[in-house]
Amino acid sequence: MNAFGFRADIKITEVLKKNSFTLSAEVIPPRNGSEQQNVLTQVQKLIEAGAEYLSVTKGAGGSLRGGSLPIAQAIKESFSTPSVAHFTCRDLLPVEVENALIDHHYFGIRNILALRGDPPQDQPNWNPRPESYPHAYQLVEQIKTLNEGRYLNRPSDAGSLGQERTDFCIGVAAYPEHPNETERWRFLQRKVQAGADYAITQMLFDADAYGRYLDLLERNQIVLPIIPGTRVLKDRKQADLMRKLFQVSIAEDLYQALPEVHTDGPPLAGIEQCQRLIEKMERHGAPGVHLFVLFDTQSSCDLLQRLRIQFPS
Repeated sequence: MNAFGFRADIKITEVLKKNSFTLSAEVIPPRNGSEQQNVLTQVQKLIEAGAEYLSVTKGAGGSLRGGSLPIAQAIKESFSTPSVAHFTCRDLLPVEVENALIDHHYFGIRNILALRGDPPQDQPNWNPRPESYPHAYQLVEQIKTLNEGRYLNRPSDAGSLGQERTDFCIGVAAYPEHPNETERWRFLQRKVQAGADYAITQMLFDADAYGRYLDLLERNQIVLPIIPGTRVLKDRKQADLMRKLFQVSIAEDLYQALPEVHTDGPPLAGIEQCQRLIEKMERHGAPGVHLFVLFDTQSSCDLLQRLRIQFPS
């Protein structure tokens, strides 16, 4: 317990060391004004199904979804499960970043997924505030300096303050199918040099793309755990949408095994194909898998239950 009565969370790097293949999932805060219990029920179901830690997103693209920090705190305190709080920096000044990180630190949050963040949707002329961070690696650098006990300078401070070190485990995003091969590894290299401890990938539906990315990182001497992220696809229509939205490839065998359009009942073909995809990524060297749940909790739980049997802790 810290001075405020909150316990420090278990770091994701420790979870990765403990288990040969970790199972985790991402949850999205409910829209502002929605029933809070719904997300807590979702959290409970995912943990019971086998998730060993959960990440909590920030509202993307200017969406009205607050609550990321309280939900991460509830996962840690009420469910005794490690949580990862997403933290976006695209429109925050360094002083605002420090203040928000200290809130996390006081609550005992120890896992931060450091992200640039998306611009607000439907605002084509939007520009970030001057002096805010345009790149995620700058956020990583600031978190790292707090871990070293170095805070922003205050002109009014007289002499040296006793500054407590934070103890954040820093996760970042990785993009195995970024169109420019050089940027594909250099962007991650910059985050690693800034202090990243592990990475979670964009949505992946092709195990070979993941394997090629690991080979690319190895050739460029970039060493850290790369956790692939994926989700259950219900049908080819949804697969086509994912391919268009995120500019990612869909393995041909996975695509052909999906129905044209999903009807009623559990998407068994999608669950089975996602399980096979994860098996292949594990053979490529994946240290675990991170499921993007979105609004299909039951399919994610069904898949987690299968994976828990296949990859016991």
